[in-house]
Amino acid sequence: MCSTGFLLNNLYTMTTISIANHILKFGLHAAVTWPETPLPYFRRFCWLMTLGVLQTYQYRYVIINFKSNTITEIIDNLSICMPFTLVFCKLCIAWLYSSLVSDIFSTMEKDYQKSAGTEATNFVLKALHFSYRFTSVVIYMFVASAAFYMFGSIMSQSANTITTRKFLLKMALPFDTSESPIYELVIGIQFVYQGMTAYIFGVFTALLLMVVLHLGCQIDLMCQKLTDIPYKSRRHLRLFIIRHQEIIIFANKMEKLFTYMALCQLLSNTLLICCLGYIIVLAIQMNNGFVLLIKCLVFYISICMEVFVYCFAGEYLSIKSKLICDTAYKLLWYDIDPSDSQLLILVILRAQKGFTFTFGKFANLSMESFAAIMKASASYMSVLLAMT
Repeated sequence: MCSTGFLLNNLYTMTTISIANHILKFGLHAAVTWPETPLPYFRRFCWLMTLGVLQTYQYRYVIINFKSNTITEIIDNLSICMPFTLVFCKLCIAWLYSSLVSDIFSTMEKDYQKSAGTEATNFVLKALHFSYRFTSVVIYMFVASAAFYMFGSIMSQSANTITTRKFLLKMALPFDTSESPIYELVIGIQFVYQGMTAYIFGVFTALLLMVVLHLGCQIDLMCQKLTDIPYKSRRHLRLFIIRHQEIIIFANKMEKLFTYMALCQLLSNTLLICCLGYIIVLAIQMNNGFVLLIKCLVFYISICMEVFVYCFAGEYLSIKSKLICDTAYKLLWYDIDPSDSQLLILVILRAQKGFTFTFGKFANLSMESFAAIMKASASYMSVLLAMT
């Protein structure tokens, strides 16, 4: 993580600064969404082949054992398959809007460079460090969930008296894997596959959080500048309006990039929270359910945190839009020329509309949406418990 002195030096010398910490930046390179990633098409092909082949064997196992497995085993199998499918969808969306991702990163770098050597430098540095820390926590949380799941799988194998060798992830492979070194090779591939997928899973959530926090920082700077500096001329007011329009364009880009990711999240995480909650409740009731609890508890917390981040982003943008509206309304408009004060009406009207962050263009994300998702998941979980 960059130190404050290093970032301050970058800001004052007007050089290119790192808009993301090294953990997030490495993940964006791995996901082939960073603009400077070498051999992008080859890397995308490798991701598509890896996810496509391994996902096929995962779902093949679910289909083959659907009739013989209990409802608990079916739910457990589906709960681990869905996150990999979600990562596949997110990667495809990010690659489809790769030019939009480059525009967002470019705009963020320009915004930081504009703040270099100004009174806003310290504020920008604090916001940047805040973003660094929270994005790191999000990524670490998802990697930890994968580690606990693999640890739980290993513990369940060691506690099992049956001599049949099991995998970290259940797959129906088309060849014999019971003999060495084939078994160890498959385990190694699954270990890397699960770890990297969990990492990329967290990277996209951290990317959304980074972009939203940057947008909030720029809105705060714009409102503070309008409040602290007395009104001087029509040009001063026009600069505020132009900056507001730039922020609207940036928010629209963010919405376009993440809206379909949010839709995938809404559909999959509602089911995931339901399935994982169901398994956790059963694990608590079982006498030997500690291993199952280890596998699913951190995973459950990570999924809930991801839903919270997406809904928080929508609520945060709504609050910041109200801040713009209040700042324009509280401006000393009676000291302004009437022809100039009319420009504020357009700002207030646009700010009242707010910044939209939707899931698939259907409805806005907010903390109310988060409560609805958790409520729906709890309802589905109670139905499953009643069927058990």
